Amino acid sequence: MARIAHDGSAVAGDHTFVKEAANERSGMELTLNTRHETRDESTGFPPAVESLIWTRTDDAVFVVDPEFRVVTWDARTESLTGFLAEEVVGRLCYEVVSGQGGSGDCFDARVRSAMRLARAGQTVPGYDVRVLTRTSGRRWVNLSTLVVDSEQGPYLVHLMRDVQEAHDALEMARGLIRMSSGEIGHEKSRPVSRDVPALTGRQLEVLQLLAEGKSARDIGAELYLSQATVRNHIRALLQGLSAHSQLEALARAREFGLLAR
Repeated sequence: MARIAHDGSAVAGDHTFVKEAANERSGMELTLNTRHETRDESTGFPPAVESLIWTRTDDAVFVVDPEFRVVTWDARTESLTGFLAEEVVGRLCYEVVSGQGGSGDCFDARVRSAMRLARAGQTVPGYDVRVLTRTSGRRWVNLSTLVVDSEQGPYLVHLMRDVQEAHDALEMARGLIRMSSGEIGHEKSRPVSRDVPALTGRQLEVLQLLAEGKSARDIGAELYLSQATVRNHIRALLQGLSAHSQLEALARAREFGLLAR
């Protein structure tokens, strides 16, 4: 991840984070292909953000301001997600991007963590997340984040690429391993995908914090929610997971793959 100062120069002590898989892709353009038609020249962006959104890359690009609002949503992001820039720009990013990582962490939690790291002057690691698209349902993408410092706070420039085929191949390999190890005979006793409860992004975030041992008070403080609201989310989790206690809910969430084992 690169940190860029307001004037466009690199900040000392930081380094460029480049996803290895992205480097291996053949024919990758070195120029960002973004669209700026939803904003005019008087956007008030830091110069470094302006230069980035006029650059070109093979990746889809969207930019989040210090208040978590989407300020740029390029043509490739439109193509990948099915959502148009005029529908998205100005909205909170976690209301637009609905995603869940392999360990059960949602995009909402990820982007808040990225902003905390950016404000602390730390690097933001890349990650894979399964996002909801309009055209093809949920789809695995990889996100890398560039941080651009400004007087208002850090802007997060997200570079997004489709990695669904890689995850499909990985899942196929896992299936072959299970077959070769004789586990396939036990599949009927495991929850199938249609049995997995549909939880909201906020519920998944509360679930993740419960798994970390956080209390309702701690969760409320971290998510800026009242304890009553947190308890409502916990009750919804218990109901959705058919559990009678938080421990049972966490165990069932791990069975369903909503949390890392």
